[in-house]
Amino acid sequence: MQALCDRPRVPCKSRAACRWQVYCKRITDLRKHATRHGKWEYYAMTTLDSYLQSVNSGHGNGKRSIALFDLDRTLIAGYSILPMAVETARYQAQSGKLGQSAKLLRDAVKMRRDGNAHYHQLVKRLARALSGVTEQTLFELGDKAWRRSIARNIYPEAVALVEAHRAAGHHLVIVSAASRYQVEPVARALGIADICCTRLEVQDGAFTGEVVAPLCYGEGKVMAARRVAREQRSDLRHCWFYSDSSADLPLLKKVGQAVTVNASDKLAVHARNHGWPQLSFSSRGMPDMEHVARTALVAQSLLATTALGAISKRLGVESNRNANRLTRLLGDIGSGFAGLDFEIEGAHHLQHNRPAIYIFNHQSLLDSMVLAHLLRGDVVALCKREMAGNPVLGPLLRQVDTIFVDREETDQSGVLKQALAALQQGRSLCIAPEGTRSTLGDVQPFKHGAFLMAKRAGVPIVPIVLHNVKDALPKGGLLIRPATIRVTVLPPIAAKEIGGIRQAARHLEETYVQILGGSSVAALPHSARA
Repeated sequence: MQALCDRPRVPCKSRAACRWQVYCKRITDLRKHATRHGKWEYYAMTTLDSYLQSVNSGHGNGKRSIALFDLDRTLIAGYSILPMAVETARYQAQSGKLGQSAKLLRDAVKMRRDGNAHYHQLVKRLARALSGVTEQTLFELGDKAWRRSIARNIYPEAVALVEAHRAAGHHLVIVSAASRYQVEPVARALGIADICCTRLEVQDGAFTGEVVAPLCYGEGKVMAARRVAREQRSDLRHCWFYSDSSADLPLLKKVGQAVTVNASDKLAVHARNHGWPQLSFSSRGMPDMEHVARTALVAQSLLATTALGAISKRLGVESNRNANRLTRLLGDIGSGFAGLDFEIEGAHHLQHNRPAIYIFNHQSLLDSMVLAHLLRGDVVALCKREMAGNPVLGPLLRQVDTIFVDREETDQSGVLKQALAALQQGRSLCIAPEGTRSTLGDVQPFKHGAFLMAKRAGVPIVPIVLHNVKDALPKGGLLIRPATIRVTVLPPIAAKEIGGIRQAARHLEETYVQILGGSSVAALPHSARA
């Protein structure tokens, strides 16, 4: 900024040069104003870590502090109304109302392209499309939108922000123009009990197609926030409000602590002029060209590794040796292209006491790449049978002797036989006891198969805790983001120490919950910490 402001002035020989001089003068004036008022530090983007330290200071004066959060582009990436519109359009299409479905999708595309400009139009279209639909149906549509799209778009940075306010004892509220059917699943996940949102008119359990005035938008948010403050025996001077949109300026101007998150251009200018902190959350949302390029490179490395394995097999390379080489290539070259760095605690537990059964919590399709990097070779993975038909991953998985599991099959004796045979050959097993990926990163109930195999084969279990692979590629995501993956490897559990299989599985599951719940990078929402 210094270089920009101190650039020598030259006579305006063009319109661009004139604009440059105006820009330089404006920056210089802003800097002088900020220095005079001691607020220059806020004109730059505020780092999240430094900002979180300030949250604990509170306001005092006997008033309870309140943290108000906008939803779209603040707690989650993108707009929650878009997946809700998609689910409603699907419902309308299934009900034979193809015309309404097409118009709803058209408005959703417009809003995705142009941003907030078409928000009111989409809200009204959505309300009309729901005329006559039961409220229970809309709760179900909201749950589908949450599971299929919204859940994976919660910002980990937003989780940390919410938890900082919770730790400070502040009352937490989501104030959003979205409907309760979009907001409530997010509020449950984040452990926020109080929400203010736009209401759709319901009569006799069905929607009328009308929106209840006033919309929780603009001045409507001010009214909602004042109501919450009265209920909490506080006032807006003791409130924080986080938002991305200039439409929320009425409330931002009223609260004691206005903070922008991923601010629009108009709001960013206003924040700079008033010295408001500005936060930028980038772990979710629209990818950039780097993410596209890395994803393409990873896909090409998978295809090349598969081709190398096929060539090696034709040349007569021994199966286990070929599998080990492919595993190392996947773990090293693949993770390099993906931009994965690693922080590993307890790495010395990985190479001792082999063969062993390595278990891990399943967050992402990239888990296999991370484990290949950690384990290097002489390991056989258990994987759901559906992956065998994947055109990219299926051939590679077969070449590294993956054992495929039909999760619908009640008799798993064939899988058990293959797994025990691999252990007898001196090769280790790699198993996700949850059986499926988690969207939020929370630990799901452990199945007992890994513990049964360990006891039968007399080999140890080595627990591997993956903190944040979902940051690189969350469930349902398509593009890979660079990330530093934190891994905790726990001490091996000897077969004779397992005891009762159910109790051992439950105890280890609780250990995973405890470790991830206390992890700063796992960023588990409140519901996943319970």
